[in-house]
Amino acid sequence: MGKILILILICAFCYFLILPKFRTKKDNKIQNFVECDKCNTFVDIKEAIIKNQKYICKDCLKRDR
Repeated sequence: MGKILILILICAFCYFLILPKFRTKKDNKIQNFVECDKCNTFVDIKEAIIKNQKYICKDCLKRDR
């Protein structure tokens, strides 16, 4: 009886503490994309720049200079 109880405890330990570290986690972050007014590609809103009330990607901004 004691051996079975120890075996169950070891299995529970592995299931609850060790295995969750190897499972893939879903990324629940929502990314907001906007369309570049010049090249019509979608870029992350954090990387886009507002120029003349329009979103422009960094590459198009470099080309304009």
